[in-house]
Amino acid sequence: MTQTTWTAWIKATRPQFFTVIILPILLGTVIAKYTQDIFSLPYLILSLLAGILFHASINVINDYFDHLNKTDVYNITPLTPFAGGSRTIQNGILSANQMYYYGLVLLGIAISIGLFLVAKSGLMLLWIGIIGALSGYFYSAPPFALHSRCLGELLIGLNFGVLAVLGAYYVQTQSLDMIPFIASLPLAALVTAILYINEFPDMEADKKAGKITIIVYLGNIKARPIYVFLIVASFISVILGVIYQYLPLLALTCLLTLPLGFKAIKTVYSHYEQSTALIPAIKNTIMMHTVTSLLLIMSFMIEVFVFTR
Repeated sequence: MTQTTWTAWIKATRPQFFTVIILPILLGTVIAKYTQDIFSLPYLILSLLAGILFHASINVINDYFDHLNKTDVYNITPLTPFAGGSRTIQNGILSANQMYYYGLVLLGIAISIGLFLVAKSGLMLLWIGIIGALSGYFYSAPPFALHSRCLGELLIGLNFGVLAVLGAYYVQTQSLDMIPFIASLPLAALVTAILYINEFPDMEADKKAGKITIIVYLGNIKARPIYVFLIVASFISVILGVIYQYLPLLALTCLLTLPLGFKAIKTVYSHYEQSTALIPAIKNTIMMHTVTSLLLIMSFMIEVFVFTR
């Protein structure tokens, strides 16, 4: 297989978005060290591998079903680097069947690694995995096609926020705790915001394809306040987490991303109908998620390696 072919297979998974699964797994792992002084590098590596493969499979399978329902065919608006899927099928790089079976193989490998971790960690991880696998596949797959029932946004926040952090924590500690749950909430809000803002440029294509996202249901004007809510909720969850001592005081450094939030909100309100004009807001939303995740990770690490010594 040539290098070009390998590149095509990799690009089909949309690896530019893998940070949204890598960072919550790292956060859950660091919190395990913080709360119980437990850390296993092999378990972290396996968790990351399973998480990345799971995310890759969802992206590939979503592209396949968006091809079948013609969402990506109808999407003729100027595409941003973040919306409109990978265009792998539309550009003739891989066939629809290749994409579907590729997604299933990726999901199968992720599930296999997950089952190994279940055997080592406990049955609670199995339930987390079942919820993630089923909601991930049926996010776009019929007969449920959950992203077409105003549920896709909620599932993204659940899988790539709450379940990712709790799952990584459980792999390390074989237990659950309120601290990783509270710490997952800012990430859940922001990863939902990433999906949500990317649905603005796709609104007309989604509507023609019969996909009922929240933005299609409300219309792009009425949908804007929900984006504001997600951004504000991420900051409030950090503040409340610190006040009630679930998060370290240093977690307040996450508020440094407030200017990015204000700029993104202003752009969404001004350019909600202009896909290319939304690119700065999309970038700022992704940056908020990345920086907030890193600052939360660092705040727990500083607590572990500086203040506890």
